[in-house]
Amino acid sequence: MCRFSIVFGLALLCGAAQAEYVTDRLQLGVHMQPDASDRSFAKLKSGDRVDILETNRYHALVTLPDGRKGWVKKTYLVPDKPAILRVTEVERERDKANAKLDSLAASLSDREARVSEIEAQVSAREAGAAAELEELERLRVENISLSDRLEAYTFSVPGTLFFVAVAVSLVIGCLLSWWWFDYRSRLRHGGFRVH
Repeated sequence: MCRFSIVFGLALLCGAAQAEYVTDRLQLGVHMQPDASDRSFAKLKSGDRVDILETNRYHALVTLPDGRKGWVKKTYLVPDKPAILRVTEVERERDKANAKLDSLAASLSDREARVSEIEAQVSAREAGAAAELEELERLRVENISLSDRLEAYTFSVPGTLFFVAVAVSLVIGCLLSWWWFDYRSRLRHGGFRVH
């Protein structure tokens, strides 16, 4: 029983060990000799691009990005981009897409604010138009009422015109009567005017 507990405890300790990963960042030594027996004079990292000039069974003569030439192990050279470069490109594209998304969201927010402003202006104008329509309808009713009242007075004489006509008639009547009186007086007195 004691042995079982010790084995079980060790198994738990081993199972609880933290898992780790091997790095994908490779550093490849560049050598002057084709068998890589000398000390490397430069290091290539994962994702560095080289041009192959010559190969043997295990090594390749490459041109480095700075123009120097050296030998590296051929098994570490691949025609496809390594995962680290692809991940970097995908992250760059993701960042661009996120920036564009943020820009579009800001633009959408600005446009939504503008639409809200325009909607407020439209509703204010609609309210103004409704008030104007009510005023127009009230004026139409008032116009009809005034037109009916005007028809009632079509054949009547306005008061001012009546008093003017009476005054003119009195003046003309007075002048005619004076002329008539003067004419009759002259006939009676042989054509002479008597004062």
